[in-house]
Amino acid sequence: MLIAFSGASGRTDASHASLLAAHAATVADGAATLLASERVAVPGSRTGLRHVRFRETASAGEVARAAEACLRGGGPVFVDLPSRHLRAGAVRALLDASVLVVGPHAADEREAAAWRAAHTTPVPTWYLGCRRAGGAPAAARFAAAMALLDPDGPTLPCAVPPLGRGEASGLADGTPGGHALRVALTLLGAVRRATGAPGRNLPPEAREDEARRIGEAADVRSLPERLRDLADDVEAAEAGLKPTADDLAGAPVLDGWSCDAVFAPVLKGRVTGHPGIAEGHRVRTSEVYLTDRATFARTLSRWYVLRTPAGDSAGAVH
Repeated sequence: MLIAFSGASGRTDASHASLLAAHAATVADGAATLLASERVAVPGSRTGLRHVRFRETASAGEVARAAEACLRGGGPVFVDLPSRHLRAGAVRALLDASVLVVGPHAADEREAAAWRAAHTTPVPTWYLGCRRAGGAPAAARFAAAMALLDPDGPTLPCAVPPLGRGEASGLADGTPGGHALRVALTLLGAVRRATGAPGRNLPPEAREDEARRIGEAADVRSLPERLRDLADDVEAAEAGLKPTADDLAGAPVLDGWSCDAVFAPVLKGRVTGHPGIAEGHRVRTSEVYLTDRATFARTLSRWYVLRTPAGDSAGAVH
C-alpha cells in the first residue's frame, strides 16, 4: 500500500497527516514506512516506524525510485509528497491513492478544489480537512463545503483537529500522545476504508483493544488538549453522534454511582465593559481556567482584566 499526502498550499498539514497515518500503521500492522523530504524531522528509532528521506530538491524520478525501494521492503508506505510531484507519471503509477489536505479556511477549500480541477490524475484523490476541531460534525461540514466546490471530489469521513505544539513535537519525536494516537487511528481507518487499500483495516477486535491500551498508556494530555477533546465530544453529542458503542466499550465503569457537586473557582466583582451586563453591576463569572491572580483571568466564557481587588464593600451578585 502506498498512500501520498499532499497540500495545495503549504506543507505542514500534509506532514502532520502523513506522520499520523504512519504512526497508526505501526500500531495496526507492527511496522510502516514514512517517505518524506529531508526537511521533515525524523521520528525516534524506538518506534516501529521506518523513515526514508529524499532531498528537498529531488526530482519526481528520484522520489519514485525511493518509493519503489520502500515498497520492496514490505508493509504500508506513506509519502509526504510535494504537490508538484503528484502530477508526475512515475510517481502516480506507484500510488494506491492520494490525499489532498485542506486547511480550515474557505480560501483553503477553494484553492484545493481549484488545484484538483487543474491537475486531474488517474489516481483517486481524496480531500482531508485539517486543523478542524469538532470531530464528526466538523468532517461533515467540511464534506458539505467541498461538495459545493467540487461535486465529484471524494472527501474522507474524518477531520484532523488542530495539533498543539507538544502534540506536533511528539509526532516528530516518535512519541505521539494519547490524543494524537487516537486521531491517527481514526485517520488510518478512514483512509483504508475509503480507498480500499490493503492492510489490517484497523481497528478490528484485538487490534482495537491494543490500540486503545497504547493510546491510554501514552495519554499525557495538557489542559488545552483535554479541553479540545471535551469540546469535540460535546459538539458530536449535540449532533446525535456521541457516544458511540466504541466510546463506551472501552470506558471505565462506575457502580454505586451518584451525582455530586465539586468546588469550581469563579470570580466575583463589579464589571465594566461586559457585552451583556450593565456597567458597574456585581457579577459571578463562569468557571476560571486560567489566571495569574493579579492582572488577568480566562473563564469558560471570556477574558477578564483584574483591576482592583475586593475591599470591604459588597453588593448583590447578578
